[in-house]
Amino acid sequence: MGWVRGEAARARHRERDAIFASAAGHPRHLLDSVRRGLIVVILIAITPIASASMLQGVLQLRRATEEAQHRLLQGAIAGAGSQQNVIASAENVLQALKNVQDVRNGGDECVATLYGATLSLPFASNIALLSADGIVLCSALSPVGTDVSQRPWWLAASKAKAFVLSGRIVSPITRGEVIAGTLPLFGTSGAFEGALSVAIDAGWLDNLLKREAPLTDGVAAVLTAGGAQLVSNAPAISARLFASQNLANYVGQLGETRDDAGRSWSFAVARLDRHELLVAFAQPTDQLFQWTAFHVAVSFILPIFMLAFTIVAIWLATDRMVLQWLLYLRRVTAVYAQGHYGFRPSRMDLAPSEFRVLGNAIEDMASAIRERDGKLREGLAEKTALVREIHHRIKNSLQVVVSLLSLYGSGVRGEEDRRRFDHLRMRVNTLAVVHRILYEANEGSEVRSRELLRELAALLEVAVDRNVLIVVDAEDLALPTDLAVPLALLLTEVVLILADGEAGSPTHMAIRGMEETGMLVLRIDISATLSEELGETRAPLAHGFARQLGGTITTTVTPSGSQVEVRFPPRVKRG
Repeated sequence: MGWVRGEAARARHRERDAIFASAAGHPRHLLDSVRRGLIVVILIAITPIASASMLQGVLQLRRATEEAQHRLLQGAIAGAGSQQNVIASAENVLQALKNVQDVRNGGDECVATLYGATLSLPFASNIALLSADGIVLCSALSPVGTDVSQRPWWLAASKAKAFVLSGRIVSPITRGEVIAGTLPLFGTSGAFEGALSVAIDAGWLDNLLKREAPLTDGVAAVLTAGGAQLVSNAPAISARLFASQNLANYVGQLGETRDDAGRSWSFAVARLDRHELLVAFAQPTDQLFQWTAFHVAVSFILPIFMLAFTIVAIWLATDRMVLQWLLYLRRVTAVYAQGHYGFRPSRMDLAPSEFRVLGNAIEDMASAIRERDGKLREGLAEKTALVREIHHRIKNSLQVVVSLLSLYGSGVRGEEDRRRFDHLRMRVNTLAVVHRILYEANEGSEVRSRELLRELAALLEVAVDRNVLIVVDAEDLALPTDLAVPLALLLTEVVLILADGEAGSPTHMAIRGMEETGMLVLRIDISATLSEELGETRAPLAHGFARQLGGTITTTVTPSGSQVEVRFPPRVKRG
C-alpha cells in the first residue's frame, strides 16, 4: 500500500512538473507564480523583524563590550587600589623624613630614624639617604659608602623632580626583588642635594595584589608608563600578555591579546592618579563573553533560520493547499474536455472552501455544457439527417436524369453528337456517385479521398469507349464536401480527354492522390503519349474546375507516356 501511494505521489509530481514546464505553465517572470509570489511577499514582510533582531544582536554585542570594558576597568582599579596606597604611603614617609634635620644632614640619629621608619612599614626592606653623587650617606640596613651612581634607577631618579619609582630590581641586602621609590632632595637654591630612597618589597606587593585580585577573577598587573611590569598576581602570564602591547594606547578601550597556548584574552587599561603608572586587568575572552556570544549568535542565526523555515513552510503549504487542488481541477477539466460531463469531483469535499466553490462552479459549468451539448447533438443529428436525405434525393434525381439521358441518347444518330451526349450522361452520373458517397459517409461534412477516387475510377473505366484500365493508389485523406464535387468533375474531364487519344491500343491509367508540402496532389499517369498538353483550349472545363478548387493543372511527358498533375489547397479560400 505504501509503495502504491509513493508511486501515486511521484506521478502527481511528474504531472505537476509537466504542467509547469509547458509554455502555458512556465512563469513569465519572478512573481508569475503563486509559490514564488508568496515567498517574496512573506520575505518582505519578515525582513524588518529579521533586521531588527540582527540590529539588536549588534547593539547587544556593543553593550556587552562596553560592560566588559567597564568590568575589567573596575577590576583593574580595585586590584591596584591597595598598590597605590602602598606607594603613596612610601612617598609620604619619605616626605616626612626629608623634614627631619638629622636625616637630612646625615647626623648621628639618621640610622636609628631610618631603621625605625623601615620597621614601621611592613612593605619596606630598607630606607637610605643618598648624596648627590649617589653615595649612601645613611641607611637602615645597607652599609654606608655604597656607590649606586651607575645604577639605572639612580640615573633616572637624579633627573626627576618628584617621587619616582624604578622597575623591579634585585636588592643586594635582601637578595629579593624590590622596587626603589626615590624622592629627590633640593636645597634652598634649587640645587640637587641627594635623595631619600625606600626599597619596597616586590614579593609583598605581588601577594597583596593576589589577595585583592585573585587569579580566578583575572590577571592584574601594575606597569610603568614604559611598559615595565612592577606588580602582578600572575607575573609569568601577565608578562606574556602585556609585554608586546603599548598599553597607553588601550586606555579607555577594550584590547585583546593571546597567551602561549593561543587562548584569547580581553583586557582594559587605566591610569593611576599619581606616579605615571598603568594598571591592566585581563580575563579570558570566552569567559568574559560566554553568554554574549551565544545571544549574539542567536540574534543572527534565528532570523536566518526563520527565513529558511518560512520558505520551506510556504513551499510545502502551497504544494499541499494550493497546487494539489489546482492539479486535481486540471484533471477534472481534462475529463470534462473528453465529454464525460457526468463525472463528479468527489475529492473536492476535502479541499479548502475557496477550491470547493471553484469545483462546484466547474461542475455546474459541466452540467450546463452537457445540457447544451445534448441540444447541439440533437440539432446536429437532425441537420445531418436532413443533409443525408438531401444527398439521397439528389442522387435519386440524378439517377433518373441519367436513365432519361440513356433512353433518349440511343436515338441520337450523329457520332459526334452521340459522344457528347454520352459525356454529358457521364458527368451527371459522376454527380450522382458523389452524392451517393456523401449520403453514405459517416460524417456529413467530409468524404474519404480513396473511396471517392475508386468509385469514380470504376465508373469511368466502364463508361469510356476505349479499352482503359484505371488503377487507384491514393492516400486516405479527408476531403471537405465543397471539394468533392469539383474534384470529381475535374477527374472525369481529365480521364475523358485522356481516354479520347488517337492510339487504339489499350490504355493504362494510374491515379494517385496524396498530400505534399501542405497541398493536395492528384497525379494521373497514362501509358500513351499525348499529342498536346491539357491547356485551356483542350480542357476548358477541367481548368474551370481547377480554378474552383484554387489549384492548377500541369502536363508533362514521361519515359512511359504522359503525366497530368493537379495541385490544390486542402481548403478553398473564399474571397
